[in-house]
Amino acid sequence: MHRLRLFFLIFSVFLFSSQAISQSPIFPRGTYSVSIPKESGIRHDLLLNIAPIVQKSIAQGNYPGAVILAAHHGHIIYRGVFGNRRILPDIAPMELDTIFDIASLTKVVATTPAIMQLVEEAKLDLDAPVAKYWPGFAENGKEAVTIRELLTHMSGLPADIPSPARNEVEVLQQIKQLKLKSTPGTKFLYSDLNFVILAYLVEVVTGDNFDRYVKMHIFKPLNMENTFFTPTTKIRDRIAPTEVMNGELRWGHVHDPLAYSMGGVSGNAGLFSTAIDLGRYAECLLNGGSLPENKSRIEHLLGPLTILKMISPQTPPDVLDKRGLGWDIDSVYSNRGVLFPTNSFGHTGWTGTSIWIDPTTQTWIIILTNRVHPHTKNKQIVQDRRKIANIISASITDVSITNKLNTGTGEINRAYAHVQPEMALHTKKKHKKHA
Repeated sequence: MHRLRLFFLIFSVFLFSSQAISQSPIFPRGTYSVSIPKESGIRHDLLLNIAPIVQKSIAQGNYPGAVILAAHHGHIIYRGVFGNRRILPDIAPMELDTIFDIASLTKVVATTPAIMQLVEEAKLDLDAPVAKYWPGFAENGKEAVTIRELLTHMSGLPADIPSPARNEVEVLQQIKQLKLKSTPGTKFLYSDLNFVILAYLVEVVTGDNFDRYVKMHIFKPLNMENTFFTPTTKIRDRIAPTEVMNGELRWGHVHDPLAYSMGGVSGNAGLFSTAIDLGRYAECLLNGGSLPENKSRIEHLLGPLTILKMISPQTPPDVLDKRGLGWDIDSVYSNRGVLFPTNSFGHTGWTGTSIWIDPTTQTWIIILTNRVHPHTKNKQIVQDRRKIANIISASITDVSITNKLNTGTGEINRAYAHVQPEMALHTKKKHKKHA
C-alpha cells in the first residue's frame, strides 16, 4: 500500500509538472457553496458576481480552490467555499475550516500586534534604533535603523537572504553581517528580514519564544484556536498543501524558504490559519481592539489609538508606496481595489492569501487560496482579489462618504505609469513573496 501511494504521488507530480509546462492545467470543480445572508445596507445582487470570478480561475488552473469570507458591521455578508483544498497526493474538497499556510499575513497577524503590544507597555520605542535592543545588529553600518523603519519596510535592508542558514541563530548571524542597500528612511523595499528581526526583538524583550508569546497574547485571547506555527500531523488532512519542492510535497510545513530554514517559526511567515480565525482578528481591529467574551481578564488586544497608529500612513510624503506599521495602505501590492477609502488597510501572502479591512464602512474581506499548489503559476490571484474587493465595496450603501477619499497618490501614479516612464520603473520593483 505504501509503495502504491508513493507511485501515485510520483506519477501525479509528473502529470501536473507536464501540465504546468504546457500552461494548461485543469483543476476539478470541487466544492461550490455560496451563502449571501440578507443584511441591510448591502446590494446583494452585486455579490453574485464573485463566484464566477473564482470558478473561472479554478477552471483555468490558476488555483485549485478558495475560501472567501466577508463581513459588514459585524455580520457575515458573503461566505464562499470553492474547488479543492488539495490535488495531491489525492483530491480533497475545499471546506470552510480548511487551514492555510498564510505566508506573509504572519507579518500583520502575529508580528505587528506583538510589537505594538510591547510599545503600549513601554518595553519598545518605535523610533529607537534596533541596536538598542540587539547591539549586534549595528554591525556593517546598520546602527541607525529604527523599529519604525522595520515595520514600514524603509530600513534599507535587502529583500531576503539568498541562501538562508539552518536555524534562527544562524539566520540572525547572517543578518548581522548584511550591509544596507539604501540609507534608512529613504526608500521603500519590501523585506522579509525586517520582520524576522522584529520577531527576534519580541523574544529579546519578553524572554519568551515568539510562537509562545503570540499564542498567549494574541491567538488565545481572540479564541483563534486554529491559528498556529508548526501544526501537528494529526490535523494535516485539514491543511491545504502548497508546492511540490525538490520532489516533495510541502504539506503542513511552511512554504517560505526563510521561515522553513528557521524551523517554521518566523516573523515574516510560518503561520497557519483559517478564514474564520482571521475574521475574528479583523473584527477585533474594527472594534477598537476589544476582545470577545472569554475567561481572560484582558479586555483589549490593543488600544484604539494604537490601532489608529498602525493603520495611519507612516512613510515619508515623497514615498509613493504608502504603508502603515506593518500594514499595506496604498502600495503597489495593495489588494483594496479602487473603491475602498484610502484609510482602509490590508496585506497579502505569496501562497495566495489576503486580508483587507475598512474602518469607514466597517467591512473586512478574507480571501484564502492555495495558488502555489501543486506548483506556482501565474498571478491571476492578484487581479481576482482586486475584482472581489471592488464588488464588495460597491455593494455597500449604508456609509457616509463626507470628507472621505478613495484615491491616493500612489494609485494615481501607478495608473498613469504608462505615460510616465519613471513611474513605470518604480512600479516594477516588486518582491515576489508579496504577490
